[in-house]
Parts: sequence; C-alpha cells; structure tokens
Amino acid sequence: MKKSDSKQPSLIMPSILKKTPTTQLIDQEQALSVYLKDMLLIPSDADISEPSSTLEQTIEQAKSISKNKNWRASNFQALIFDVQGLKLAIPLHDLNGILTWPEKPLPKIPDKPSWYLGLYSQDHQHTQVIDTSHIVLPSQYQDRNNKSQFIITIDNGKWGLACNKVESVVTLSPAEVRWRQHSGKRPWLAGTVLEKMCSILNIKELITQF
Repeated sequence: MKKSDSKQPSLIMPSILKKTPTTQLIDQEQALSVYLKDMLLIPSDADISEPSSTLEQTIEQAKSISKNKNWRASNFQALIFDVQGLKLAIPLHDLNGILTWPEKPLPKIPDKPSWYLGLYSQDHQHTQVIDTSHIVLPSQYQDRNNKSQFIITIDNGKWGLACNKVESVVTLSPAEVRWRQHSGKRPWLAGTVLEKMCSILNIKELITQF
C-alpha cells in the first residue's frame, strides 16, 4: 500500500451501527457516507476472545520493545476490538489488560457525566470505565442501549474502555498504516489500517478526552 503525506486518515466506520426500520436505514447509510467523505478531507495473528496469561506476556514484550526504538517505523503488534460495530486497534505497548464485564452493575461515582460508566475494582486496582462510543462515534450513531462485554484497560489500569468484542492481536507493518499528520478534530485517532478496516488509537490523546 502506498502512503501519501497529502491525505489524512479517516475513521473507519461500520456500514450499519444499529438496527433501524427499513425506511430509515437508507437515510442512515447516506448520512454515514457523507460523514466518511467529510473525514477524508481532514488534513490476525492470535485469537484472544478470552483473556489469558499469554496475552500478558505479549504485552510486556511489546512495552519493552517500544522503549528502545521508534515503534511506528517498525512492525508492531496491536489489539483489535469492536465498539458498537466500529473496529479499533490499540498498540500492545499501550495496553494493560482485558477484563470481562462484571455481572453486577458497576458502582457509580457522584457528579460524573453519563458516559462515565462506573468503577471496576479488583485486587486493589480501581479502574474508571468509560463509554468508548462517546469519544469515537458521533452522537447520532451511539446506541444508548448497547451492552458492553469487555473492558480494555489502559494508563496502568487507571482507565477502562468499554467494548463489545475483543477480536485478535495482529502484527502491523508501517506500510499498512496511514498515520495521521495532524490531530484535527479527532486527536485520539493516530491512523488507519484500510486492509483491516480499523482505526488506531492514540492513547495519550484519548485520555485527555476523559
């Protein structure tokens, strides 16, 4: 895949984000098409559907490697996960772990916004869980009745990203990624991988949105 510095990567959106009546579906798809075109103008190696100790070892190896070289210029591993139909990728060195969604409701903290889903506590670690769709999806595509299945933990476990599905760990090469040159309206978007139809998260910028 050839890279072009003149084009900025777009957010890879699903074709259908929620169920709607047939008469409304066409309008929704047309609106989404316009949204995608607007963003274009702005300057699997392992199945891990169930978290395991092997993933933890892989994460530690990725963190060690990223400290010693420019990871964007070399092959790197990333976790692909799904948020309401939108595929996102997080570089493994930015990942802390994966938690399954608890059966009991997450306890709320007073005076927090609605997209703050609650606090997940385990082994003296308290993770603040965020509705990821609030950050990465336009409001008209967010499903308020959506039920998350997993929590992707970042920033040493301080924050958790709610998601619907954990897909796989993949190895990406620089040639596959269209890196974003300017933060623009979506500072959390680091780049896109068109072949896998996913958007790579810039975790440092994403955290600033909370």
